Amino acid sequence: MNETRSRFRQTPLWAAAAIVPAVLLSGCQPEAEPPEAPKELVLGVIDEGTYNYQFRAIFEGRFPDWKITLAPLGDVKLYEMKGEEAIRVFNEYLEREQPDLVIMNSLMYPPMADAGALRDLGEWTSRDKMDLSVFAPGMIERMKDNEEGKLFGLSPSIRTSVLYYNKSMFKTYGIEEPRERMNWNEVLGLSDRFTQDASLEEGSYGFYESNIRSPFDLVQVVAQTEGLNFVDTRNGRMTMQSEEWQRMWRMVADSYRRGSLGLNGRKQKVVDGVTYVSQEEQEAADLFYKGKVAMTYGQVDLMQKLKAKPPSFEWGVLPGPVSERDPERTWWFVSDYIFVIPTAASRPESAWNAIRELQSEPVGKVYASAGTDLSSRMDYPKWKNDPDYEPFYQQKGWPNSPSYVTSVIPTEFYQPFNKLVAEQMDATISNRITAEQALETLQREGQKWLDQLVPANK
Repeated sequence: MNETRSRFRQTPLWAAAAIVPAVLLSGCQPEAEPPEAPKELVLGVIDEGTYNYQFRAIFEGRFPDWKITLAPLGDVKLYEMKGEEAIRVFNEYLEREQPDLVIMNSLMYPPMADAGALRDLGEWTSRDKMDLSVFAPGMIERMKDNEEGKLFGLSPSIRTSVLYYNKSMFKTYGIEEPRERMNWNEVLGLSDRFTQDASLEEGSYGFYESNIRSPFDLVQVVAQTEGLNFVDTRNGRMTMQSEEWQRMWRMVADSYRRGSLGLNGRKQKVVDGVTYVSQEEQEAADLFYKGKVAMTYGQVDLMQKLKAKPPSFEWGVLPGPVSERDPERTWWFVSDYIFVIPTAASRPESAWNAIRELQSEPVGKVYASAGTDLSSRMDYPKWKNDPDYEPFYQQKGWPNSPSYVTSVIPTEFYQPFNKLVAEQMDATISNRITAEQALETLQREGQKWLDQLVPANK
């Protein structure tokens, strides 16, 4: 056996602290039998720590009599590699370890699917008549977002953000509550109405999100909601010279000029290249929970916080903000961990049996009863007996989203470009230049830097 592999047969003590306890997985659904033979599997994992925390209890709970051999990738840092190098290293890992099933991250899934390293699960789903409509459409679409449009993977969970709003604050200021699937123009217009009220408390805003640290951060969120990016990461070309970019830039600048949008001013500390934010700073930046913000967007963890320790106000949640072009689309939707079967797998049927079980209703119900992640199965809100979770399942991201792995943009491009962006946005907000002039400068100077940094453009 390869020395990098390790067998597990006993549950260590720390497994009791895993997100989904093995006792729940093995005992809460006694009627669900494990898959039939063969019951042997080589399981590939990119990060062993993540596997131990997220999946070990699931595998031990659902497959107690299987002989599972763990084949970790090791200390290789794929996120520090680009394109061909990352694909080559991962292919070498697959050839060396020959795993039957791999828990892949969303970073490597698209390039490995396009590289022909994964098996088409559609052959099994058709043969076994698996009903894919039980899964979130956004997850299935994400899995088929590859050159062949095939289902090379399935994920047990999803992540996206939705629109949260302070019902009490809307009632206090006599402003109608937001409705489903509002676009950014509508959300920012609603935010501006709070600023128009002279009685608005200082330090309160119509819209605020703690990760928005500059106006351009919000411009990028608005752009990504429309399926746009300021640079073509595959070809090294700036893409900001358009009427749509001018409209988005002007819309955000106008809202900041009117003071209806809050900026996160929390202090950060950088140690050895890693950015840290203290617990106190994080809590101070959570203005929505403090009741000082009418609207924000957030993930499921915000909902869990609001439900675990209810704030002093009444709140609501809706799908959005969404694209003006396609109201089903929002700015991001991901599945972090994906079950795939490599083309070199020697036990593909065994791997498929495992995937089918891990994507089953009993496992989905466990996510609802004990997990913190959103199950990729559409019945999650029903299993939770809580309709507040439904908005997460009513939207999708955009296909062909930029991939860090396949990007040709070097990291040294971003620091000077971000500095120029801040200067141009400040000048726009202060009415010293127009949105058109700002974007002309960014397009011209940004492309000049890219032509110097990206070999293909020399």
